[in-house]
Amino acid sequence: MGSRLADGLVALLKPTLGFVLLVLIWQFGAPLAKIPDYVLPLPSSIAARFAETFSVQMQQLAWTAFTTLAGLALALVCGVLLALSVIYIPLLRALIMPLLAAFNGIPKIAIAPLFVIWFGLGYESKILLAFLLALFPIFVNSVTGLGEIEADLIDLSTLAGGTPWRIFLKVRLMNAVPYITDAMKVAFPLALVGSIVGEFIGGNDGIGHLILSGQFNIDTPLVFAALLSITAFTTLGIAAITLFENAVLKWRPSQRKR
Repeated sequence: MGSRLADGLVALLKPTLGFVLLVLIWQFGAPLAKIPDYVLPLPSSIAARFAETFSVQMQQLAWTAFTTLAGLALALVCGVLLALSVIYIPLLRALIMPLLAAFNGIPKIAIAPLFVIWFGLGYESKILLAFLLALFPIFVNSVTGLGEIEADLIDLSTLAGGTPWRIFLKVRLMNAVPYITDAMKVAFPLALVGSIVGEFIGGNDGIGHLILSGQFNIDTPLVFAALLSITAFTTLGIAAITLFENAVLKWRPSQRKR
């Protein structure tokens, strides 16, 4: 137990020391290089601006978090349902897979103005963009998790008296959950990107709008402070998914105690 704790502390200490070293180089190296503050503000300036605008940052981040999580939840439901339809109705695979792959190849920022025109400057266009960016990785991983199962395992479950519903719950779904959580780690930042892109294109709320405000006013420390808020939110989201994995998916080989 003590050895595992020590290993965890060492693993945490290394990136922390690296980050502190980077900040120190930035803090003392930028003035020596005579880099203007409006180009690359000092970490101390960014921290001061972050503290000064903390309440505004949290208010705007809450709006972005709402559209991001709503789009991610919608992508999770639709992605899993589409995967189920492909698994249980094989004829749909030839239709759905190429369409989703082709649509995923379209830069979403190119169609973002259309969503603003169609759905306005409210939350609808941001949720839709978050949904579209998060959908494909969830769908692909769900198809893999639900479909990549040994036929012998399905046959054995059937021989043991398992109904199609119980086989789905106990075999297919349990096999797919790790794939889905891995996809969520990719889809969460993508959904956040979709929300922020929507705020860039049109809107009066959100952390993206705050970044644009800093850009227009040449308030570079505010832009960096907003990026710090985005980074913290993304880190918390990934950490929440990881905690879910550690709590629920203890049967995974990677989670077993050695």
